[in-house]
Amino acid sequence: MNKKPYEKANVKIKNSMATIEGVIDSETLESYKTLTLENMKKNLEIPGFRKGNAPDQMVVNAMGEGRILEETANLALRNAYPRIIEDNHIETLSMPHIRVTKLAWGNSLEFRIEVAVMPEYSLPNYRKIAKGIMAKKETQQVTEEEIHDVIKEIQKMRGKETMGNLTDDTVKELGNFKNLEELKEKIRQNLLGEKELAAQRKIREDIIAAIAKEVSMTLPSVIVEGELQRTEDRLERELQKRNMKREEYFQGIKKTEEVFWKEEESTIKEHVKNRLILKRVAQKENVEADEKQVEHELSHLKSHYPDADENRLREYVEEILINEEVFKRLEQ
Repeated sequence: MNKKPYEKANVKIKNSMATIEGVIDSETLESYKTLTLENMKKNLEIPGFRKGNAPDQMVVNAMGEGRILEETANLALRNAYPRIIEDNHIETLSMPHIRVTKLAWGNSLEFRIEVAVMPEYSLPNYRKIAKGIMAKKETQQVTEEEIHDVIKEIQKMRGKETMGNLTDDTVKELGNFKNLEELKEKIRQNLLGEKELAAQRKIREDIIAAIAKEVSMTLPSVIVEGELQRTEDRLERELQKRNMKREEYFQGIKKTEEVFWKEEESTIKEHVKNRLILKRVAQKENVEADEKQVEHELSHLKSHYPDADENRLREYVEEILINEEVFKRLEQ
């Protein structure tokens, strides 16, 4: 189909939500009917005909005009929606809620779409902010006392706490080590790696928090509400698994349900805001996920979550890889 898949679309954006009221003309709507019938034939069994070969009128008689019209409208809208978003330069953040407001053969199809969109806001000088925080970064060190504490813990775990001071000979009873110095060096490297990883997490938290402090945006309520609902669903599953009542859970964490949800909403808003900021920084820095890395990580995730939606897994992997690259650039 060469012509535009919709006649008009009026877009209004308020509080990071786009409302689109549009029209698909009757001729365009009618043009999708043939494809709708072809799709229905594939799974429709009509006596005397193989699947996919029944006459159109017999398909209409079997399914009903109303069902044909409804499916045709859905097909027309699925094709029109991406073009509307592209033509109006809308950056969406959620699945659209589409409602048909007028539908009849021989008439234009009228519809209303609501979808969350990227908030309008200005980024501060995020590179300058990150540079200021990175200037305070401390070099991580491991003390002899920390190494000694780990050795004592290993001795307890192995039931060797009576060994006293380790020597090059007795250290071999704790593992495959040539001598005491090799054990200490291995522990030093492990502790240093843990400290550097924790320090990196703290630096990144400080960077995004400092950038977010300079940003004012109106978050799409549908995004926040969706995250709250997912938290509610996870809580319900956990309570069922533990055979626990809601009041018992909140007594256990020493919070009222009202305080709990207030804190959850605050955390979710902070998380969503940070995600959107990182998304905008990635756009400004022209950061994209490496496709080979995406495929590698996606394959790994699918092996652990075979029933998960592949598109959502891909989005998750791409976001993780892009954010990692953004932070690497800010840390430079």
